[in-house]
Amino acid sequence: MVDASAFLFIIINANVIKLNIIMKKYTIVLMCLLGFFRVSATSNERGSVTSNEPISGTQKEYATVPGDTALLVLKNASVLDVKRGKFIKGKDVVIADGKIISVSASGKIWKAAKVMDLTGKFIIPGLIDAHVHLTANRKNNMENTYRHLEYLLAHGITAVRDAGGDGAALHEAQLEIRAGKRKGPDVYFSSFMAGDWYYNRDMHIRNEPYTPWEQLVVPGTNLDSAMSAAKACGATGLKLYHSFNKHFLPKVVQAAKAQDLKVWGHLMMYPATPLEVVDAGVEVVSHVYMLENLTTDSLFFKRKTPQAYKDSVIAALDIDAFCKIMKKKNAILDATLCVSEDRNPWIFPLLKRIHEQGVAIAAGTDQIVDTDRAYPRLLDELSYFVEKCGFSNADALRAATMVGARVIGQEKHIGVIEPGKSANLLVLEGNPLLDIHALKKINAVLKF
Repeated sequence: MVDASAFLFIIINANVIKLNIIMKKYTIVLMCLLGFFRVSATSNERGSVTSNEPISGTQKEYATVPGDTALLVLKNASVLDVKRGKFIKGKDVVIADGKIISVSASGKIWKAAKVMDLTGKFIIPGLIDAHVHLTANRKNNMENTYRHLEYLLAHGITAVRDAGGDGAALHEAQLEIRAGKRKGPDVYFSSFMAGDWYYNRDMHIRNEPYTPWEQLVVPGTNLDSAMSAAKACGATGLKLYHSFNKHFLPKVVQAAKAQDLKVWGHLMMYPATPLEVVDAGVEVVSHVYMLENLTTDSLFFKRKTPQAYKDSVIAALDIDAFCKIMKKKNAILDATLCVSEDRNPWIFPLLKRIHEQGVAIAAGTDQIVDTDRAYPRLLDELSYFVEKCGFSNADALRAATMVGARVIGQEKHIGVIEPGKSANLLVLEGNPLLDIHALKKINAVLKF
């Protein structure tokens, strides 16, 4: 039970209960069975806040917490150890200034702390959708974008990678959310880059101007300037899409990494093949269905070829070299099952084979957000991993947490529940290691 004295005011609606707590420097969004709890808080206590025992792993930094930093204690929960794939029962997660400062056995007394008793509940890291499209490029409505972001956050998604959209709108949303002015997952977005054939079919047919977040890149382009423009517009990385060959692609990758930009791209870049794309140093490759380009069977690509024949071709596809280079390069496959589940049913057994070879796989949907759905497509993606691709529930959760954090270069800050990490957390009523659909039964979402 939450101490009623913690609340400054309560607004009760027929369908929604909103609990607003003012604390310092952070916002918590709590979605409960009856509706949404929004908590934002400040503390007026002074002095120091200490525990009776050292804080595991962070004694030097956190043994004494300044008194003007509000403490939140998530008490007596089962906490997911993402790396080991198991829940640890009876844990207290202590949060100060949006950071986890302790994960320890329940029972410590933390002075001047707000306490949430989560007995019987399960805490996991906030989910990451590694491939979304939040905006309609050049036709964006910002309020619609914020509505999409609020919907994702309410369902436990605390970070997203936008793989191509209106960079100006995405940068605005990114900054507004970071400043606490808007509610939503943290936004990481790309500067979309492609070659001349993609944009113009080599005929100069494009009329729209290029922008820092949508660039034509060809041999002769000043790559340093292109990367500087991408970085200045707020992009976290590049989305390399089409019309790159095996000779030019490594130069683009090198220029991006020289300016600390992540390098993301399609698995097939026409003409660069999947093996050439990974060998060039692209860190995250999207769309498992593009591995169809490993086959030399011309019948496979004919529209009228029976599905059973295509299934047999993919079943016999040699993926050993692909998996080997993916692991050698420490690259991540953004599988995007949701985008091709109907037209390419062979993606499920194919991804199962890739997973069995130990390739890192992220959970991305490649979807425009549909707020009319009961829950986001990311939950479908994770259920496909488990039910159709042979993933353990723990591996599916890693894909949407630890691996997703690597995709956006935030593995030092999010993706696991450890001291020093951001306290972006999802509290569930049930155990997702037993039933992946427990992700739909949310008790609370914490986002800082």
